[in-house]
Amino acid sequence: MTAVSRVSALRRLELSPRRRRTREVRIGELTIGGDRPIAIQSMTTPKTSDAEATAAQAVALARAGCEIVRVTVPSKADAEALPRIRAILKEEKIFVPLVADIHFSPRIAEMVVPFVEKVRINPGNFADKKKFEVREYSDTEWQEEIERVYALFAPVVDRAVEYGVALRIGVNHGSLSDRIVNRFGDSPAGMAESALEFVRIAEDRGHRDLVISLKSSNTQVMTRAYREMSARLGEGDSSYPFHLGVTEAGDGISGRIKSAAGIALCLSDGLGDTVRVSLTEDPLAELPVAQEIVRRFARPLPEDDAASTDEATPVLLEARNPLDPTPRSSASLLIGSLEYGGTSVPRVELQCLPSKTADWQALASAFPPPEVIDLRVGTESDGSKTAETLDAVRRAGLTPALTLDGDALEALQNGAPWAHDLARRAERLAFVLPTTGVDHEALLAAAGEHPLLLLFRVGACRSAEEAHALADAAVSWAGRRKQMLMGIDPLIGCDGGGDIVQAYRALAAGLDVSGSRVPIVLFDARGADDDLIVASAGRLAGLLLDGIGDAVRVVAGADPASDAACLHEILQASRRRLEKAEFIACPSCGRTLFDLEETTARVRALTSHLKLKIAVMGCVVNGPGEMADADFGYVGWGPGRVALFVRHEMVERDIPQQDAPARLVDLIKSRGAWNDPPGKVKT
Repeated sequence: MTAVSRVSALRRLELSPRRRRTREVRIGELTIGGDRPIAIQSMTTPKTSDAEATAAQAVALARAGCEIVRVTVPSKADAEALPRIRAILKEEKIFVPLVADIHFSPRIAEMVVPFVEKVRINPGNFADKKKFEVREYSDTEWQEEIERVYALFAPVVDRAVEYGVALRIGVNHGSLSDRIVNRFGDSPAGMAESALEFVRIAEDRGHRDLVISLKSSNTQVMTRAYREMSARLGEGDSSYPFHLGVTEAGDGISGRIKSAAGIALCLSDGLGDTVRVSLTEDPLAELPVAQEIVRRFARPLPEDDAASTDEATPVLLEARNPLDPTPRSSASLLIGSLEYGGTSVPRVELQCLPSKTADWQALASAFPPPEVIDLRVGTESDGSKTAETLDAVRRAGLTPALTLDGDALEALQNGAPWAHDLARRAERLAFVLPTTGVDHEALLAAAGEHPLLLLFRVGACRSAEEAHALADAAVSWAGRRKQMLMGIDPLIGCDGGGDIVQAYRALAAGLDVSGSRVPIVLFDARGADDDLIVASAGRLAGLLLDGIGDAVRVVAGADPASDAACLHEILQASRRRLEKAEFIACPSCGRTLFDLEETTARVRALTSHLKLKIAVMGCVVNGPGEMADADFGYVGWGPGRVALFVRHEMVERDIPQQDAPARLVDLIKSRGAWNDPPGKVKT
C-alpha cells in the first residue's frame, strides 16, 4: 500500500467510529480480538528465577483483575523456573495466561514455548544488536539479512505451532535495529516494517496466532505507529489484534496522564484488543488505570458487516493526515501579553465561577501556573462580584477573561451598563452560542474591540447533520474579525465527554477546508465522575496529538493549582509543551538492576525543575535506544552499577549506584543544561 493510499484510508472522519474487527487469537483459556472484550494485562517484577515470588505476584495480579501476566525470561535459570511457577498457579486455582518476554536470545525463546501461552519477541534485538551504526544496504545485502533473521526466528515459530502457543511481535521504538533505522528511519514507518518482517516469517511458517505491539515513550510516535500498522494490515485474515501501551511512561500523575494520552487516542480510533499501562510502580497499581482508560475510551464493535453502511458511519469531511504530527496551522493572536496560535505553545486556562474566591497570587506563583482565568457569568447577580475578581486576577499577573452566557450575553447585546462594565475589565470575552439563529453583527458590535472566543453549544455530535451545522457555523464566523478564537461549550450534552472529541474534529475539519486559520481552544467536558488524570487527559491529549488545539481549558475544581498542573502535564504528554523534566522511566521487571521506584524518585528530586527529557532505565533492553529520545539517560549496567548517557551516547559506566544521581547532575552541569531550582539562591 502506498503512502498516499495509507493516508487516505485513515483520513475519513467517522462520526460513530467503531472498533477495528480483528482476528481472534487464543492465549491459553483466553481469546482476544474479534468481538471479545479488551483484555487488561501487566508484568511481574521479581526475578523470574525466584519462582515463589514471581508466582505470588502473578496470583495477586490475577485476583485483582489482570487477565494476562507477563514474566521476563533473560536466562536459562529463568526459563527453568517456569514449570514451578505454573505449578504454583495451578495449586492456587489461577489459570491466567503466562507470557514469556524474550530479548536477545532465540535459544531461550525456543526453550520457553512448552511452558507458557504466549511468547513475546522483540524484533529489534532478537537477531540484531543496536550499535547506532550508519550503513547503506544494497537490495542483495538486505535480502541476506532477512534470510538470516528467518533462520533464527523460524524454529521458534515452528515450536509455537507445535504447542499451540501465540506469539506477540512486540516492537519498541527504543530498540529498533540499526538495519531498520538505516532504511526506514527511527520512525513509525520503521516500527511497522520491523514488525511486518516477523509477521511475514510467521505467516510463511503457517502461524497466525499473532498479536502486534508498537510501543514508544513518545506518544506521538506510538499513536502514529499503530495507525500506520492498521493501514498496512488492512482488513481480513491479516488483521491481527493490537496490544496497546506507552512504554516507559514513568510514575505518579505524569505516568498515568502519558498512558491515558496514547492509549485513549488509539482506543478512540477503534484500535486495540489488549492493554498494559506501564508504570514505575507496583504492577498492581497499573490495573485500575488500564481498566478506567478502557472503560471510558473503548469503541463498540460494528454490529455486523451487513449493517455497516455509510449511513451508520457518516463521513463529514477529510480529517487531518493521521500520520503527520505537525500541529494544525493557526493564525497568531495576542490576548493581553499572551500569544495564541502561530508558533506559540498551547495555553492553559481555568474557568472559575464568580461566586468562588481563590488566592490568585498563590495560583500565579504555582509551578506551573494557569495563564488565563476565565469567569463565567450567566446573570446580573452572578456578575456582582465579578468586576473586582477580574481586577484581582490581573493584579496577580494572570490574564483575566470573561465568558457570557444566557441572560448575561443578552444583557451585553442590549447595552446593559453592568454587562458592559464587566466586559471592559476583561482581556477577552467568550460568548456561548447555539450553532444556528445568531445575529452575528449585533454580537460583534456588542463585543467592541475585545478579542473574542466563540464557544458553540453542541450536543453529542453523533449525526452528520449536527457536525455539518457546527462546521458551517464556525466557517460563517471565521472571516468576520481577526481577533477571534473558537471552541465548543462542553457543559451542554456530550454525554460523558467522549463525543466532544468528534465535535472538535468536526470543528477543525470545517475550518481547515474553508482555509480559515482561527485558533481553537479545547474546552473539556468534565462530568461529575470525571478526573483530569484519565478522562480529561484522554480526550484533550488525543486532540492535541492530532495537532488540534491552541489552548486547553477546564472548569476549576477544589484545587485550581492542581488542575493547572494536570493541564500542563497533558500538554507535555502530547509533546506540545515542555514545562518541566519529563522522566522516561521503565516499569520494573526481573531484568531490573536497581530499585526503580526509589531511584526514579531520587533522580526526580534533583532534576524535576529542568526542561529536559531524562530516561531512567533498569537495564539495557531499551536503555540505549530510548536515550535517543531523551537528553540524558541513567541506565542499569550491572548489579549495583549505572551507566550515564547523553542521548544515545554512553559517556560513563560502572558508576556505583549510590553515587550515580549526583554524577548525573554533574553531567548535566558539564553540558550547560543546568539551572538552579526556582527559589534557590545561587552559591
